[in-house]
Order: sequence, then C-alpha cells, then structure tokens
Amino acid sequence: MRPGLRPRPTYASVTATLALFVALGGGAYAATALPANSVGSTQLRNNAVVTAKIKNDAVNGSKVRDRSLTGADVNVSSPAKVPSATNATPAAASAAVDKATYKTAAGTAAASSAANVATATCDSGQHVVGGGVKLDNPGIGVVNDSYPDAGNTAWTAHVGNGSNGSSAAPLKFTVYAICTTITTIG
Repeated sequence: MRPGLRPRPTYASVTATLALFVALGGGAYAATALPANSVGSTQLRNNAVVTAKIKNDAVNGSKVRDRSLTGADVNVSSPAKVPSATNATPAAASAAVDKATYKTAAGTAAASSAANVATATCDSGQHVVGGGVKLDNPGIGVVNDSYPDAGNTAWTAHVGNGSNGSSAAPLKFTVYAICTTITTIG
C-alpha cells in the first residue's frame, strides 16, 4: 500500500459494522416502538420473569391463586401481625383464654339400670368448652348421652348398666369437663 492512502472498506467490515449497530440499537427500537401493555404472557418465554425483576409489593394475596401456597412457601417468622377476629391486641387476645382446668364427677350405675346421671361442674366464672365420659367396664355399660348444660358451666352424662342376672354388678363411670375462663374483648 502506498503511503498516505487509506484502505478501502471491505464488504465484510461494512456488514459487520452494520450488524453491530442493528444489534445494539434493536432493543432500544423495540422499547420505543412497542405500544403500552402490548407484552403479555404469550410473548414471555418460560422462566423469563425472576424474583429480582418483580417490584416490591407488586404481588399480593389477590394475585396468588387460591390454595396454591403450602406451609413450605410461608416463612413463619416473616409476617408482622395477623389481625384477630376480635380486633384485640395480641396480649389481650392471649388473656381471653386465661387457663384451662379439668373437672371430674364420679357416678355409679346400678345393675340393670337405664339412666344414671353425673355432672362435672366448672368453677365459678368458668365455662365448659368440652367434655366426655369414661366407663370403668365398657362391656356392660351404655352412654345414653353426654352434653354441656344450657349455661355452658357443666358437662353431664347419662349412663346405662346392662349387667343382669347372677353377674349383675354396679358400673362406675367418670364425667369429665374441660373448663376455662373466657373474657370478652372489644
């Protein structure tokens, strides 16, 4: 080559330079040329949206499919406060159920008797939240019913004894009441 003359561009260098400009400017063109809200789920590739690309607080409960989250999906230390049904503070809500106590009442059903009753009564100011009955010999006994009283302060059971004849024997049973103090909040 003679000094002072520039080499002429070749077809390959012109094509490479043009390709570089198209590649670099194509994304900018697409961003400016696409109308608003024109990209939807059909235009996105699988796994194209990653956590880092989602704005904070962009996904809330209304955007999560019902029954799609499991316990493994929830970090139990992350929720700040779960509102209670009574709008009480956490301290007041835990004070609503102060303590649970178990009360018992013993009963005896005479041989061949149908309706023997015993009632386990809660302490004053407490309400019954559950209860039941245990027969000492379930093979000869029948629990007719077991229920809380109308004021929810005691648990009652009616028991029958089916033993008769020479093997007739009284049947011992115990009624249980689960009692607690319940405070009205709010």
